[in-house]
Amino acid sequence: MTKTANVKIFDFTGGLNTKSPVTSLKLNEASDLQNINILPSGGFEKRRGNLLFNATAMNSGANVQGLGYYRQSGGTDYLMTICGAKGYKSDSLDGTMDDITGAVTITAGKDNIWTHSQINDLSIFVGGPTSPDAPIKWNGTGNMAVLGGSPPSGSFGLTANNRMFIGSTNGNPSRIYWSVLGNPEDWSGTGSGTQDVGLNDGDTLVGGATIGTDTIILFKQNSIWTLAVRSAPFPLYGPVFRDVGSISKRGIVYVDGIIYFITSEPRMKATDGTTIIDFPDTIDNVWDSLNLSRLKYCHGIHNRRLNQIKWFVSSSGATTNDLCLIWDLKRKCWLRHTSGHNVNTSVLAQDRSIYGGGYDGKIYKFDSSGKYSDDSAGGAAIDAFWRTGWMDYEDMFTQKYINYVDLSYTTQSYGNGIFTTGFNFTFDRNEQNFSIFSSGGVWDTDSWDSMVWGNISDSSTLLFVNGNGKYIQHKIQNKNNNESFSFNGFSESINFAGTAKIG
Repeated sequence: MTKTANVKIFDFTGGLNTKSPVTSLKLNEASDLQNINILPSGGFEKRRGNLLFNATAMNSGANVQGLGYYRQSGGTDYLMTICGAKGYKSDSLDGTMDDITGAVTITAGKDNIWTHSQINDLSIFVGGPTSPDAPIKWNGTGNMAVLGGSPPSGSFGLTANNRMFIGSTNGNPSRIYWSVLGNPEDWSGTGSGTQDVGLNDGDTLVGGATIGTDTIILFKQNSIWTLAVRSAPFPLYGPVFRDVGSISKRGIVYVDGIIYFITSEPRMKATDGTTIIDFPDTIDNVWDSLNLSRLKYCHGIHNRRLNQIKWFVSSSGATTNDLCLIWDLKRKCWLRHTSGHNVNTSVLAQDRSIYGGGYDGKIYKFDSSGKYSDDSAGGAAIDAFWRTGWMDYEDMFTQKYINYVDLSYTTQSYGNGIFTTGFNFTFDRNEQNFSIFSSGGVWDTDSWDSMVWGNISDSSTLLFVNGNGKYIQHKIQNKNNNESFSFNGFSESINFAGTAKIG
């Protein structure tokens, strides 16, 4: 007797799972995927591409080592950069980078990373090489200048409760310094001070983040501490956690009361200041395969538009950040973008746009509307796909025969998709193209006032599939890489030989 089952997969919120056996993945998990984002409906879409911000490379194509968003109280905003040995600003994010280096000293080199902070109406860069350069300020006019008040030359800076904090100088790598209240150019007056964080533990202070209104969580590589900054002198508590910390000053991201960070293992963990939060190990082998010698140069950013954390990292053998691992905060799953994310630093603007500083003296705006190629990769089109695990439909002994597959997707003004099926661990034995074209005229091609323009709406296509096997796998991919692609899910009709049945 032959049983027939209809299987529906319209939930892709399990994300990427490269750790579990490919025969035991959940139906909503992918054994492989790239360049996709999860839709609110549970389907997925191809990510948008990045757009070149400044047409002319800064400093003859030097590495962008610092990037900051600076908005004055009057509403004027700027994109600030450190590129090679020079500093630049862009008025009102107009894409023109003006050299404002002046007489400040900036040590060039892609790994000489700066952090950016703002206090009141002052833009401040801190960091640079292993022996940090002097902190740099800019007030909206003229050129950059050294921050006044003899501040420490530290590795990183941050602001909290109307004070400037600088951490980890070359002479005191475990020390945090703070300025006078309301004045980031007074480091010796009443209210300024310092605090050593875990001296003589063989570790260094690498970064920090403000949580709440009056608490800074300080990270060493192997411990986490709390600095209460309500009134000076500030008490230090800790270590709050031992044997866990952050590998990088930019590997720390604050989102809605939770601080996410990358450990030296490497793994992503989080804390609310009272407990350590772990995450699914579904891509542990991906983390382990990275170029671990460059992990200290990884950086993360909160993508507010998509509610994700993007981690820019270096894949095995890479000498620059070339891969983006993504934690989807709502679905609590991992994704990855394998192209177009080769940037040294990143920043979030007030309008939720993310900008990345490249290794070529240029800045790129991510997730640009209507863009399905990456200017950072020379205009390369984006290839996006989702590959399921090897599915036995709860019966690994019985041969299955696929009758047909019904695909659900969002129509586009033009384009095609590819649906492939593999059997018994042979990938993509059956490949079929399907049109995602919406009937009607095409903008910029057909004549105005003589065509009915195509609409974007949900649609479906029925495909007949030839093949059989005990294990079945599918891959959904866009055929035309420079086009949009949005996929809702699919239903397939399967015959089971013998008396097998699906639960």
